[in-house]
Amino acid sequence: MNDTLLIGILLALLWTEFTDLSPGGIIVPAYFALYYNSPERMAGTVVLALLSLLIVRLLSRVMILYGRRRYTMFLLTGAALKLAAAWLGFGTALSIGILIPGILGRDMERQHILPTLLSLGIVTMLTRLAVIAIHMF
Repeated sequence: MNDTLLIGILLALLWTEFTDLSPGGIIVPAYFALYYNSPERMAGTVVLALLSLLIVRLLSRVMILYGRRRYTMFLLTGAALKLAAAWLGFGTALSIGILIPGILGRDMERQHILPTLLSLGIVTMLTRLAVIAIHMF
């Protein structure tokens, strides 16, 4: 687990430096690589991130949200959505982590949805392949 997180962070940092695109945050691809065998959790995380994006955009019409306050709102919205989904009976296994949807949603807002998701997919795949290669030797 630790090796996956470290490799994922390193690859996310390198990807961001070389492409100027964030794969949903530095830690998000590492967690996606950890849950490669659970596509429903990865999909649930993306759905919660999109809902977080929508809610924060709606809230920003009636609240002054910028900088850290906006980022905090993404984190809180993502966490609240995960807790609400669990309360409604969808289970806690709907998404990866409690902060990951908010982090991903924020990056979707900053650089648009498609570039973020494509970068996330590429870095997640590279992380998983690197972990497999390391464990082979």
